[in-house]
Amino acid sequence: MRRKGFTLLELAIVLVVIGLLIALVMRGMALQSSAKVKRTAGDIRNIHTAVMVYYSRKGAYPGDTDADGFIDNDATAWDSLAYYSIAFKKPSPYGTDYKLDTAYVNSVNRNVIKVVVPYADARVEIDKLIDDGTTAAGALITRQDTLVYVIE
Repeated sequence: MRRKGFTLLELAIVLVVIGLLIALVMRGMALQSSAKVKRTAGDIRNIHTAVMVYYSRKGAYPGDTDADGFIDNDATAWDSLAYYSIAFKKPSPYGTDYKLDTAYVNSVNRNVIKVVVPYADARVEIDKLIDDGTTAAGALITRQDTLVYVIE
């Protein structure tokens, strides 16, 4: 007489296989998150380098339309960098734009790179790669969900 259904061993094997698949998916998600953090940190460093190369060649910051030493216009800044083939605007891995701007940091107006990073843990990891790991102080700070990197 034949029984209907699955044996306990068959169910156990299926559960183990499902567990392994879930572990692989979770590992893949962690790797993807780590790659986004590393790419964002690298992009910020590269943009900073591009701005400083432009400054060393031209004696002014890109997008400084009124010659006061501050970036006035994000679009003009990126156009200037692209015109001299120094850097080209691209989105961050989080689907947001890198912005060249000015912001008050520690009560002083500074040229900055801004990028929205929606995950708090990613902002901390990016800060650890670039700066001191403290998102409240240093060259890289957080304002709400935006990383603000001071160009110096």
